[in-house]
Amino acid sequence: MRVTLSEDARGLLLIAEVASRDNRRVVMLRWRPPAPAESTPRITLTQKLLLTQPEPILDILLVDSDAEMLVLNQNRVASYRRMPGSTDGKWIPGATASLLLSRPMPRDPRGRLETSSGGVQAFLPVGTCLGAWNPELKLTCDNVTANWPGTSETHWVADRNVLESDAPAPGFEGWGSDWASIANPCGSGSVEIASSPNSEQDSVRAYQVVNRQAAPMSDAMPVPGPVTALWPAESGKDVTLVVHNLQTGEYEASRLGLACAQ
Repeated sequence: MRVTLSEDARGLLLIAEVASRDNRRVVMLRWRPPAPAESTPRITLTQKLLLTQPEPILDILLVDSDAEMLVLNQNRVASYRRMPGSTDGKWIPGATASLLLSRPMPRDPRGRLETSSGGVQAFLPVGTCLGAWNPELKLTCDNVTANWPGTSETHWVADRNVLESDAPAPGFEGWGSDWASIANPCGSGSVEIASSPNSEQDSVRAYQVVNRQAAPMSDAMPVPGPVTALWPAESGKDVTLVVHNLQTGEYEASRLGLACAQ
């Protein structure tokens, strides 16, 4: 008997081949490693609302020691300054810069803001914009879907709201289409924050991936509508969450953090 261990996108596959003089039998069996025991201490998701507005928010970037906030919309980048002396996150609207793109954004638009040397970049499915926020907010766009910083082959598929990458990406049963990886504040490695796949019971949850299995590390945190963006923040210690509130019709951008449960 010869046993072969194979792997595909759905997991491991055991193949047993038994040969005799007259015939040959092949048996294939899928195998999933046992789920890791629940990690301790558990993690609690914390949330801080940053901005609410009627138009879609694609991403948010905090700059200048978190004193300024850049907001990526479908056709512009808007800046906000933190209100002096404010302790409850109040922001004062500032300058805006239009994104002069040659093609319209796809349905369900997505986008990403990243800092560059001395400036900022906006990565969109219909182009890439490069500019600065200081001393003046200004961006110049072209129609190239450039690779993201720190990656060799991660970029938007042109005119679509999906990413293309040669790096493996996690995906597990019970996860929605949005997830982000950040550092684990309660131990080593990283924590994955993922949306739920059920749009009628929207939530986000923290997971730890061990042996190709995702184990919940937090309770599910309900959100008031579908998740439209979930990106790692510039600090690497929290994520940007954007939710379309179905009751108010507004888009709500928050920062999610992780705290070690007592």
